[in-house]
Amino acid sequence: MTPWFAPTSIKEYTRRLVTLRSVLLFSVIVALIVTELRFDWLESAVGAYLVTTNSARPESGTIWDQGRQSELARQTLNQYMNQRQDVQREARRATSMGQVLAGIGKERGAMISADHFVELYLKLPPILAHEIVSPYTLLNQLSANQWQRTFFEQQDQQLSVYLLDDHNQVLYRLTIGPGLIEHIQQGEIAIHTGLHQLSDFAAHIYPAEQFFSVLNTLPEEVRKGIVASPEDLLRVTGHIVQVGISNESMDGATTLGFEVEDLQGPKVILTQGRNEDVQRLVWMLESGSGRGFGREEVRP
Repeated sequence: MTPWFAPTSIKEYTRRLVTLRSVLLFSVIVALIVTELRFDWLESAVGAYLVTTNSARPESGTIWDQGRQSELARQTLNQYMNQRQDVQREARRATSMGQVLAGIGKERGAMISADHFVELYLKLPPILAHEIVSPYTLLNQLSANQWQRTFFEQQDQQLSVYLLDDHNQVLYRLTIGPGLIEHIQQGEIAIHTGLHQLSDFAAHIYPAEQFFSVLNTLPEEVRKGIVASPEDLLRVTGHIVQVGISNESMDGATTLGFEVEDLQGPKVILTQGRNEDVQRLVWMLESGSGRGFGREEVRP
């Protein structure tokens, strides 16, 4: 039996459905959907509500964890970039090759221009400079007019140096071993102490007058192998009183120390000499010989 309130026909059903109330309700629903799709007001309202309650919610969950990880990664990246910028700034301001090498740490490289590299290369004692790379190789790279910058990279215990063009393509690669790095850094510094306080020189310390007197008896090429840049010693402020020769050699070079006395006290200037030439000089100093293997003393 059909309930009394049920519509008795499709026309009656339609008439009941299409009323002012239902039309208004349908219009409101459609308007809400359209405006939401157009203006995203619902998301904005929910977002505004969440913002107002944000301080009261616990900082837990996947979103918070991801946010903390992202912030930590951003801070680490900023710190890394700042460190790289500091290294780059120090490298560009470096006045010696030793300063560039000292500023390069693990996983941090440094870039300088080709001209700057050549400038620092020429400041090295020739023996050390030739151990890094032949000057003829640098001349070859410069003459091609492609070498624009030089990149230093620490790899294990050694240092790789890349000569790059303006597109950062590698033109030439050279390697500086740990021993050579140590010699470069030592060869460009003065230690504020006396020779007797340095154990490396304890066995071979000579008065400067005796050292240079014997050195002056040797052939020119041997003298250059021992003291490659005598002009640098002439520029020293103070008086050279003693010369020490290291007990050890490394990478074909022996360290020499020149003790200088000035108003600030004693200091030792370190240089490197070729092993065979230095050993020849040591033999002459120890034997008391003032002449070089049958060669008459060279007088000024």
